[in-house]
Amino acid sequence: MKRVLFMTMAALLFTTSVGGAQTLHGADQTSAAAVMSRFDRGIVKAFREAWQRAAIGTLAIEAVVLILRNADGSCKATLPQPTNENRRLTFHWQPGTIAVVHTHPNSNSPRPSPADIEIAERFHVPMFTLTIKGMFLYDPATKVISMVQPGIDWMDEAKWTRYAPVMAAQPAGRQ
Repeated sequence: MKRVLFMTMAALLFTTSVGGAQTLHGADQTSAAAVMSRFDRGIVKAFREAWQRAAIGTLAIEAVVLILRNADGSCKATLPQPTNENRRLTFHWQPGTIAVVHTHPNSNSPRPSPADIEIAERFHVPMFTLTIKGMFLYDPATKVISMVQPGIDWMDEAKWTRYAPVMAAQPAGRQ
């Protein structure tokens, strides 16, 4: 089942190409803290690439990184092809997506927008924004927006080590 998501600053347009039951592939069992504990060198590299695609926030285009859970429980980042849309993203929903990370232009609010929140709620996945003012998170489990990294600290792999203990504390089957 392919899903194409359009994220805009003002509204969300959602289309589904084929019918069938919506599955979350375990995403609803993954906490935002557990997702962040898996932000490793490869995932942080994808954040930096997305930021470059968005011209370090100077353009009105946005870039997206999908965090996917592999069959073995590990995670990887994938960057859908850029669409170069003005203040809007279009991407295909990938099976195993456990979080969506995307850039916001420097001229916009760094916090997840109402459209971002709608996607997070619909798919029960954390929604992160990458900005010059920090990395922000909307967690659909808590319905709270918070800053998880100030400034551009989200580009530094070492800044994510504080989340590593979360994995050790997760009950079996909840990672």
